[in-house]
Order: sequence, then structure tokens, then C-alpha cells
Amino acid sequence: MRKNPFRLSWPSLILFVFLAATLSAHGAPSTSSESLSVAKDLGNAFVEVAKKMQPSVVSIRSEQTVTVSPWEGFGEDFFKGSPFEDFFKGRGGPPQKRRQAGQGSGVIVDSKGYILTNHHVVAGADRITVRLSNGNELKGTIQGSDPKTDLAVVHVEATDLPVAALGDSDKIQVGEWAIAMGSPFGLERTVTVGVISAKGRSGLGTGTYEDFIQTDASINPGNSGGPLINIEGEVVGINVMIIQPGQGIGFAIPMNLAKTIMSELIQYGKVVRPWVGIGLQNLTEDLVKSFNLPEKEGALISQVFEKSPAEKADLRVGDVVVEIDGTKIQNSQDVVREVLKKRVGQQVQFVVIREGKRLNLSVTTDQMPEEMAGEKPEVSEGKEWFGLHVVPVTPDIAKQLALTRAEGVVVEAVEPGSVAQDAGLRKGDVIFEVNRQRIKDEKDYRKEMEKVKPDQGVLLLIHRGGSTFFVTLKEEK
Repeated sequence: MRKNPFRLSWPSLILFVFLAATLSAHGAPSTSSESLSVAKDLGNAFVEVAKKMQPSVVSIRSEQTVTVSPWEGFGEDFFKGSPFEDFFKGRGGPPQKRRQAGQGSGVIVDSKGYILTNHHVVAGADRITVRLSNGNELKGTIQGSDPKTDLAVVHVEATDLPVAALGDSDKIQVGEWAIAMGSPFGLERTVTVGVISAKGRSGLGTGTYEDFIQTDASINPGNSGGPLINIEGEVVGINVMIIQPGQGIGFAIPMNLAKTIMSELIQYGKVVRPWVGIGLQNLTEDLVKSFNLPEKEGALISQVFEKSPAEKADLRVGDVVVEIDGTKIQNSQDVVREVLKKRVGQQVQFVVIREGKRLNLSVTTDQMPEEMAGEKPEVSEGKEWFGLHVVPVTPDIAKQLALTRAEGVVVEAVEPGSVAQDAGLRKGDVIFEVNRQRIKDEKDYRKEMEKVKPDQGVLLLIHRGGSTFFVTLKEEK
């Protein structure tokens, strides 16, 4: 196919439309000099941002020693069935060590030599080289790293380094200018321009905490760890990833989250995460009806851990979080995002809806404990509604599941094609509540289920793998 010689790139198209609109607004070609002046002013703004930021942007080269098989890359059975099978069989020799190098970017956040980058840029490195904008190369060491947010801080022995201005990522708006800087493919001091395409992106399968800024400013391998900058020359994000083979789809970690993480890494060498001790789930239309909520906004508390800050503050299972410190909550990810911005020991104001009433509760965060998960039990037969087969929770089962008490009933089996299976219930789930009624034993369970009209549905509180969540089951007429 023949290329169109007049095809414009995205940034060029924006500039073209901008100039056309300006010319149209001013009428006659006699104002072209004024339009050109406006265009030059915009171009100069980008130039000034680049000049301001370049001294604080670095290139990072990481190296590590990896052990590989002599035939790695061929596959284990590459020669199997070929005339060479007998010749090469057993001739691979011992594993070999090899140097493996990676390339990324970083931004200086402290004049004492602290550089913010991505975890994946330096993970596993036994040698890190930081190249400054003036060409000087310094040995870097990992001050701290956090794989859950893909952030890391590298330290170099230097003082009076140029520090980047850090902006407020909460204030950025979709459509405003975005400037990416870094070393894509090793090409240092590269500047690309685009816009903020979206905020709060999640569900990308990258880790535990997802809250990305999406941009069409060109980001390529090697940009990772570099800054995403606004037109004021402030860092509003840390470039982290691209989607292949998509074009114009890059992502950055919001600076407000990065500030919190980097402070912890600099001070402690690890992240001391704030924790309130609740399990959450997003609201569905069925849950909105079950809890008589006015709208599908907020995050449903499905678990409150014993002796947690949430329990002390009287947060309860079934509460719907709608605000945290004045910020409206749309879903469970919003709650995680807001809590992560806080520090351990900080007082946080929760607004929840409980039985139709709005309540203001003050929660003081604590340090997040080590995560725990229980094993699935082996249980015997039983038969119940909606395709569920359940048995009582015995002390042994409670111990296997790391439950604090032997209460509820355990799902022994789920009938194929049943309503319960369609809802995602499975063997080993524990039912703690039926229509908001606490279930202590099998007798309680049967008593409450007898009241249920299958075509009107039932609301269950389920425990699985150390967490609890609500499920609605309903049989169609």
C-alpha cells in the first residue's frame, strides 16, 4: 500500500488543528504572524520543560548473572526424533553463567543521591550503573524496592544533584498535555509529547495495586522508571509500561502514590503499608437491591478483621464506604487507593451507609500484618439449596481454614450447572451469613434457608482463603 505523504502524527495533528482554529478565529491571513507566535509560544513551553527536567532524568543500566542451560532457546526436545538425537543426547554439559543486562530510566528525587525508578528495572541486579545528564556514570545501589507497586529507589554516592519538581497527580485532567522523558531503546534524553488519555486505569493484571495514568505520549522499552511531566514541568507520574502491539497506549504510576512509596523506601528500605483491616467488594445491581442502596456507588465491606483498626472504629460487615477524607468512593479500588496515600498511625475519616443511614467514623491506620491464607478442608456429604452441599464447620476444619472460631457451614460440593456454580461458589467456601443473619451452625443455616424464596434470591456472606465477600443467589422462574 502506498503511504500518504501528507499523513500527520498525533501531536502534529493536534498542533495543526490548533493553528487552524486560531487562524479561523482571527479571520484573514494577515493575522498569520499572530498565529505563528502562539504556536511558537506552545513550542517554547515544551522546550522549557525539557530544559528544566533533563538534568534530573537519568539512564539506568542493570546487570545480573543468570544460570542457563547450554541448549536454552532450543527447547528440551529440540533434537528429539532427528538424526542428531543420539549425537547430542547428554552432551549439553553443565549449566553456564551468563551476564544479562537491562535498560531503564529514573528521576532524581533527592539531592543526596536518591533516584526513583521501577522495581522491574533493577530487580535482581547485582550491578547498577546510573548515567547522569552530564555524562557522568555512578555506581548505584538499591535503597529499597516494592514489587506490589513496581517502584524502587536507587542510591548513588553524590550530593547537590538536580532534583525534579514533584507535582500533584490528583489534579491532572484528561486531555491536558503530558510529556514523557527517558531513554527508550537506550536513546538518552528522549522527549515525547501527548496528552493524559485516562486516569485510574486498573485490571491490567500487573500487580496488587493498580491505579494507572494512561497517556499517548510515546513510551517504549527503556522509558520505564522515567517521569511523566505536565506542562508546568512537574512530575505527575512514573512511566511503567506499554501495551503491545498497541500504539499510543502507555501507563504511568501516579506521583501521589509514588511519593508515599518512595518516602518509605528511603526511610526504611521497605514499604510499611497502612492498614485498616477490611475486606471489600464492588457493588452489583443485585447487591444494591439486597442492601436497599440508592445507587451503585461505593465499596461494600465484606470482612472486618478482629482487633483491626476497622473493628476498633466500629466499621461493620455490610457497611458501604462512600467517602474517605472527603473523597468520593466509586468502587473498592478507590478505597485501596485512598488508604495507601495515608501513613501508619494517621487518622482517616470514613463515611459509610449502614441500614440506610450515613455514618462518620474515624479510623486510625495501623501497619499491615503479614498476609495469611488457609487450606481447603476435606469434608463429607450434605445437600442444600441452589445446588449447594454443605456441612458444619468443625474445630478441625476451622483450624485448617485459619478461622478464629468454629462457626458457619462449609460448602462440600457445588452441583454442575447450578445457580451456585454460576455465581462462582466452590468447594471449601464457608457461609457465615444468610440474608444478614449470622450462622453459628448447621441448624441456623437450615432455619434461615427455609425462609428463602429461591425466585426472590438470597444474600450470603462467604469466607474464602482468608477473605469474606457477599454473593447473591437467585433462581429464575
